[in-house]
Amino acid sequence: MLWVSKVVVDPGVVMSLFFMFFFLFIFLGIPVTFSLGLSGLISLLLGGAKLSLAFKAIFMPYASFTMLAIYLFTFMGIIFQKTGLAALLIDALEPLVGRVKGGLALVTVLASAFFGTLTGSANATAATFSRLVGPEMVKRGYPKPFAVSIIAASAPLGSFIPPSITGIVLSVATNTSVLTNFMVGAAIGFLVIIFLFITILTISYKFVGGTITTVGSRYTKKEVIIRVAKAFPLLLMPLVVLGGIYFGVFSVTEGGAAGCLAALLLAVTYRRINLKLLRDVMVDSAVTTGMVMLLVGTSYLMSYTMSLTGLNKAFIDMLRSMSLTTPYLALLALVAILLAMGCFIDVIVLCIAMAPLAVIALMPLGINPYHINALFLAGNLIGNVTPPVGTVLFISLQSLNEKMEKVFKALLPFLVAYIIVYLIITLIPETVLWFPRLLGLSI
Repeated sequence: MLWVSKVVVDPGVVMSLFFMFFFLFIFLGIPVTFSLGLSGLISLLLGGAKLSLAFKAIFMPYASFTMLAIYLFTFMGIIFQKTGLAALLIDALEPLVGRVKGGLALVTVLASAFFGTLTGSANATAATFSRLVGPEMVKRGYPKPFAVSIIAASAPLGSFIPPSITGIVLSVATNTSVLTNFMVGAAIGFLVIIFLFITILTISYKFVGGTITTVGSRYTKKEVIIRVAKAFPLLLMPLVVLGGIYFGVFSVTEGGAAGCLAALLLAVTYRRINLKLLRDVMVDSAVTTGMVMLLVGTSYLMSYTMSLTGLNKAFIDMLRSMSLTTPYLALLALVAILLAMGCFIDVIVLCIAMAPLAVIALMPLGINPYHINALFLAGNLIGNVTPPVGTVLFISLQSLNEKMEKVFKALLPFLVAYIIVYLIITLIPETVLWFPRLLGLSI
């Protein structure tokens, strides 16, 4: 724990000033990362902390070797995004599930899940599929707001299906196993896919089924085999990377390096890459990773501010007092906080600032730490698709040139599905713990 000097302003006032400055900076149009950092820095100085210790808090997480995996998995994902190899996923999945009303939407969900195993990023997933399938959905009779909603609702699968950038940050913050958190994220992914399928089929048949067309032509067995064969290396690659981590062949960071090498080899094999494109991939990977790591650093600054003001202890005491009645009351309160704050603050920030506190508060009461982590991983669902921060939603809106007010109504059924999933995860731990247990992981 970093040492801080005596607080010169009342802790409650300091924390109030933090949120006041944060929302003021957001209102002024300053990016969330810088708003967070500036608010934390001002609050710390008002609280009596030395400036040198504030910078130490920012750079603290960069000492973790595991964090290097963020760049490596980002590099791997951007290769697939820029080379257009993701289109092979659509080609392989469409003949299998595309011949029903809403079939292309189902393909989008599955392809987003598979693409998530290659990128670990919801934003990359949204950017890729809004260009790949968005115009085709509109062409086949999908109302544009519905098409935008499907892409935005599917893209968060890229955030918690392994390898997950959020999962890596969460593991470092709570000192838990990266691999186990990956498998918890996979279990969440299975549940989300089921509910997205139900929502899409219900809407497609009951409300807009008359306007949506199915696949225009039937595929022969030979065509299906060829399409699946072309995409097979992409489908196989995450299994090799995660399998290598699972069997101890390499660490998470080494697995990221192996994934980068495999992605490069695939891009060369499919003749989708050249030196200029490789340079663009390297630059974009560095920029994206820099944004994530800056957010991580400023999140630690926020956590430091909370520790200085005593908000950490107050948060722990609140959860423990609620648990005296039933532990699930504390979990529901935590979910409510995550849902509310997730609309304004990136889930990575919440993972760093709040997940360790939730584990400290609830683990002694018999609540599995990976169950708690699951609530933070699932926080990607709501925050990514709700304004004002919902980057996934804005990416989808921009790509398909649609207005927010037209899309929000179409998005509501997916938000309801997300909330149901969130409640299931909260109240029934085995819905997310069964998969790591099945694999024999220690939880």
